[in-house]
Amino acid sequence: MGKNSMTISMEIEGLDEAIHKLKLYDTKNSKAIAKAISKSGRNIRDDAKSHVPVRTGTLRDSLAARFNGNRLQSVVKADYKKAPHAHLIEYGVEPSIVKPKKQTALKFTDGTTIKYARGPIRLPARKARPFINPAFQSEKPKVENEIKKILKDMP
Repeated sequence: MGKNSMTISMEIEGLDEAIHKLKLYDTKNSKAIAKAISKSGRNIRDDAKSHVPVRTGTLRDSLAARFNGNRLQSVVKADYKKAPHAHLIEYGVEPSIVKPKKQTALKFTDGTTIKYARGPIRLPARKARPFINPAFQSEKPKVENEIKKILKDMP
């Protein structure tokens, strides 16, 4: 992942052992677990989209869920080419000072107005406004229970 990435992972106790058992049995249960994990990723994405702070909608629209069937893994993330600020919204930002490096001035927008600054700019702290982690925490017990139910019903 890139330098501006954020990762949230979930461990389901006994999943590795269950996957091994599934290989010994039929593919029906394996497909059920894959379906539960895939659905969980989509649920997390949808919940995060409904709670992300929206100014332009770029961050909300950049959220995507991708399922990897080989690893039984669902990845929910923001497209950092479209929304490189996603981690700053999720975790917040400490106050900082930005200085022009090679340019003679910094170009930035203040809402709708384009402004220029020749010297350093003091950026205030911005509090965290999490959207992915709350969605993940909400979905985690649901997918765990679904997988436990599938494993319990195994022959």
